[in-house]
Amino acid sequence: MQMEKTIAKLMEDYHVAGMSVALIKNGQIVSVEGYGKRNVEEDLPMTGDTVLPIGSITKTFTSLALAMLADEGKLDWDAPVIKYIPWLKLNNEELTENVTARDLMCHRTGTPKYDLQAIYAATDDKRKMVRSLEYLQTFAPFRTQFMYSNQMVSLAGYLVDVLSGKTYEDFVRERIFAPLGMASSDFEVESLSKYEKTSKGYVFAGDGFMEPPYMHLGAFGPSGAIVSTAEDMAKFALFQLGDGTWEGKRLVSEAMMNEMHSPQMNGTPYFWDFPETESAEYGLGWFTDIYRGKKLINHGGNTNGFSAQMTLIPDEKFAVVALSNATSSFSVNALGHYASDEALGVEDIPDWSARFNEVFANLMSGMMAGMQAKEEAKVPDTTPARPFGEYAGKYEHPGFGTMEFAMTEQGLAGTWNGLPAMLIHYNYDTFDLMLPVLGTAVPAEAVYEDGEIAGLAVVMEGTPGIKPEMFKRV
Repeated sequence: MQMEKTIAKLMEDYHVAGMSVALIKNGQIVSVEGYGKRNVEEDLPMTGDTVLPIGSITKTFTSLALAMLADEGKLDWDAPVIKYIPWLKLNNEELTENVTARDLMCHRTGTPKYDLQAIYAATDDKRKMVRSLEYLQTFAPFRTQFMYSNQMVSLAGYLVDVLSGKTYEDFVRERIFAPLGMASSDFEVESLSKYEKTSKGYVFAGDGFMEPPYMHLGAFGPSGAIVSTAEDMAKFALFQLGDGTWEGKRLVSEAMMNEMHSPQMNGTPYFWDFPETESAEYGLGWFTDIYRGKKLINHGGNTNGFSAQMTLIPDEKFAVVALSNATSSFSVNALGHYASDEALGVEDIPDWSARFNEVFANLMSGMMAGMQAKEEAKVPDTTPARPFGEYAGKYEHPGFGTMEFAMTEQGLAGTWNGLPAMLIHYNYDTFDLMLPVLGTAVPAEAVYEDGEIAGLAVVMEGTPGIKPEMFKRV
């Protein structure tokens, strides 16, 4: 009853339409329940068997698939990936020749997130995806800094195709979903149409909910494309609390289970630093923390319209899985902390809702300050070097695809690899590249040769020191 009250409060505090939650205590699945609505407009209830995207929790499946191949002797975690993919070319020679599957899965390549590429330059062609990684600049020296990268995990997922003789998706279906009885789990949001009970994704807009478009990841699928249910994910979490066997059958060695759950790299991308978390590191596709003196492994997931969190405390045989239909919502993180404290018998449980709301408020404050600083830096009444309409046309980049704009009543409107985009003049020769799918904008500066428009230099990654990418006009 207390957990139900906690979930209800979190959904109210964070404006979450629906949440599906599974709870495991003492190595037993004790509840799988839905709360709120999976479809607001049609007034359909969220259930424990509603199918939702799990986002980056997919990485834990990718790690398990690789561990299975390592057990079979097909993969050496510490062998250079170029041994298996001889044509691999990354941003620099050191990375190309030395990066291993372990490096890819614990985020120590020095490559920043490049979220725009993963969303706007997604392709279904896996070889094309791998070849595009050459254009991702590195920020930190190899193996010196934790830098979360969906693309590097996707490269690791491609190893499953190369080494198993099956597609990554079929391997996971046959070797993980099927043995665990995860009958309502699949890949890509497009597969939601197969299921009767699926959820809409939502963004709270102040006075109601908006539905953002589903996110297609294509070949970046190993980093975040699985869709599942709380019911199915409870089975996966229970398996992760075990020794690598399921119903008497060994799926992966106990040694590999331990290795996946053990720290491999210092650092995490957490937006918070709570004193209850005594250390925060990353294993192979898992966050590996020490929380109130106990080992806690977890992973979250965010995709357009959805947020998810899976938290396990192995010593307590405890796990909680929360799948929500709210974009980038800390409600699932707060629930993971509430449930963990309850499992650990904490008498004075903090107000995790308030704590995470403060984290969110600080992020929003920083974002607003950045927007204000940008507005104050804008020089009014300037014009670009060429008449505005001349910037219409097609612009191409070998790793990030094609942008195409036409002059309309609304301005320079068009697409980036088929997704809507728009160029809005900022000042002088700088534009805002508006990206409605993400509800954001990035700088794009016009580049000229002999007085003619030669291309757009687009900020693909906001990490300091990463140079804009040149989209050449064609």
